[in-house]
Amino acid sequence: MPWNSLSWYKPFRYGAVAWRRGSVPRSLCILVLKWASRRHRPSEMLSEIRPLDRPDLTFLATGSMVLDAIYWFGVQGYEGKVADVWQSLCERASHILEVGGNVGLFSVIGGHATRGTYIVAEPVPQVAEALRRNLQRNGIACVDVREVAVVPGTAVRDVSLNIPDEGRLAPVGAHLLDDVEVSGRSSLAVLVVQGMPFRMLMQGCDVIKIDAEGIEMELLRDARDMIAAARPTMMIEVLPEATQLGAFLAALAAEVGYTISVIPEYGTGDIVTVAAGRFAADVPARYRSKDVVLSIAPLVVT
Repeated sequence: MPWNSLSWYKPFRYGAVAWRRGSVPRSLCILVLKWASRRHRPSEMLSEIRPLDRPDLTFLATGSMVLDAIYWFGVQGYEGKVADVWQSLCERASHILEVGGNVGLFSVIGGHATRGTYIVAEPVPQVAEALRRNLQRNGIACVDVREVAVVPGTAVRDVSLNIPDEGRLAPVGAHLLDDVEVSGRSSLAVLVVQGMPFRMLMQGCDVIKIDAEGIEMELLRDARDMIAAARPTMMIEVLPEATQLGAFLAALAAEVGYTISVIPEYGTGDIVTVAAGRFAADVPARYRSKDVVLSIAPLVVT
């Protein structure tokens, strides 16, 4: 079998999802798959991506780093405990908002799980179309896709969106040019897209996920009064360089009474609770994570 055949790696993909985390056999499988992932892009070679640990899910292959990762490592290998936590939160939610849907991995997982309403915002036109098609492939009709950028303020307005040069048809790092806590990003193009206020979208939501490439702090700060009043459960991406976001979340948790839970992506499935006074932007990375959940009740994953 030629080395450029994806079929050659199937035993290693099975090993990655079947063997226990931290075991020697799984670690060897991961090493092989990391080598393979640098040489092959399954989402550009196949018509469909089905993660081995979630064969009930199907995704249109659209040149996406996310889909390549779940092809090689499975949903758990790519997102770790985060996917389980999101599914559990959506199972108990009445109204869900996801900011930054990309090609729809979490929208499909959450859409399968929820019996409530679900809004997902994705501003990049070709990515939003892929998201819609993935929801359709999975028979999910409850998710409302909004092709908008989520912005602070109270007015709908046009905003500039940077499309990074990732060499992919479905980039993951598109971000607004203003009010973002990011720097040093590449740029392939700048699009003018419609911006919709976070305050408008979050009304009535009891579960919110935000992965908005650097504008998280501005969105949360703008809606601080609404968050303090409604106290929704929130899953937020926190990168080490997002120091302002880290400080804001620590202050918000202390004010509102949130529990901060760090969700590991690899190495372990143990959720770590961090006191508000000890939380900062670099804390999640210490626990092999970039995702935290703020919740009033302690986090329970079913």
